[in-house]
Amino acid sequence: MKAKILVAGILDTKGEEIKYIAQQVAAAGGAPTILELSVGREVGWADIGLSEILAGIGKKPEEIYQVDRHQASAWVTEAAVKYVDRLVDQGEVAGIIGFGGSMGASIGTAIMQSLPIGIPKLMVTTMASGDVRPYVGTKDICMMYPIAEAGLNALTKRVLTNAAGAIAGMAASPPVDTKNDKPLIGCMMFGVTTPCVLRASKFMEDQGYEVMINHAIGSGGLSMEQLIDDGFIKGLLDITTHEIADEMLGGVLSAGPDRLTAAGRKGIPQVIAPGGLDLINFGPKDTVPERYLQQTHLPGRSLYEHNPMVTCIGILPDEAYKIAENMAKKLNHAQGPTAICVPMRGWGACDLGTPDKDLGWAGPSAGPTWVADPDKPAWSLRSKRFIDGIKDHLDLSKPNIELLIVDKHMNEPEFADLMSGLLKEMLDGTWKKNSHSDLPYVQSV
Repeated sequence: MKAKILVAGILDTKGEEIKYIAQQVAAAGGAPTILELSVGREVGWADIGLSEILAGIGKKPEEIYQVDRHQASAWVTEAAVKYVDRLVDQGEVAGIIGFGGSMGASIGTAIMQSLPIGIPKLMVTTMASGDVRPYVGTKDICMMYPIAEAGLNALTKRVLTNAAGAIAGMAASPPVDTKNDKPLIGCMMFGVTTPCVLRASKFMEDQGYEVMINHAIGSGGLSMEQLIDDGFIKGLLDITTHEIADEMLGGVLSAGPDRLTAAGRKGIPQVIAPGGLDLINFGPKDTVPERYLQQTHLPGRSLYEHNPMVTCIGILPDEAYKIAENMAKKLNHAQGPTAICVPMRGWGACDLGTPDKDLGWAGPSAGPTWVADPDKPAWSLRSKRFIDGIKDHLDLSKPNIELLIVDKHMNEPEFADLMSGLLKEMLDGTWKKNSHSDLPYVQSV
């Protein structure tokens, strides 16, 4: 049976291109169905016309012609999402391809974002040559740049044919063997926490789990929260939480205000650390806000140029307190086992009191974000203030919530083993508060 593929677009302006894509999808072995998303007029030749789509929300084409394009696109989007979701439930969609400019991409990817992960999704749009985060969101959407926004010629026909072949090929891909699938553990990683993440995830794999390691660059955190809400993730190693610092302090790798909420809401076990929270992330140095550049003399507020495209600013100890307050208030709502582990000797490769190549910083001096606690120089003052914030705002009277103060660095093997061991106990149902206080470097609060 041929794979059923939706070919979607604003037909009153991109009709010929959509027809051509549908023709080439058929030539590539798919079964195309043209879905109309027009906002100016109904063309009358689509397999699924505008009238049919709008009927699902009680509207007629004449109504959208009488409002501005913003409202018109909102109605078409609402109606199309509802219509396509129904087709998916009926097993009538094996893949979807869209073509268009900014409005076509906005409507088309909104439909795609409503579809389950695993259904092939390809958006062909000139908007692909730019910031595609609003279009991709947290779903497996492919973005392809078509060179030109409109017109059929020797060049664009080649590009559109490639796109048609791509969606047909994806939709006809072999089935995935799931009989040996294992429970899935979520894990967040950034370069500065790599040693910890790799060791902890290997332990979980050795215990019979699969581990999904997301890159904590904003989209990674958003995706992880979505995967948890969708029920894919059974336990969370939230080792790297720096996206929260970027959200609160203006960095470019924010995962939004809801980061660190899904696991608690779903009641799955979670073990959390302040991995990378010593950093606020920006692009090239000239993108760093001037107020931060003027504060680099303050303890902890150092500047670190990771490469020409990435510049990091260290967070101040009092900012660490505010971040801890934010995290604690979210974790107070957790329904499942929850442990937050704070490594007092540093939160990542840049946060080291003395050089140590195995932990991520070769030197020749302390890491660029390190700020020592004057009362206990081996510990970070940032960690100390973070602990203050957690103690002041986390409800530690709850039997499912624990704070562990750990006299180790984030990337030391013992810290990774502690986090993964805690999560395994939670998943096994054997975890209890204070169960690791016998370790000389762990204090349970």
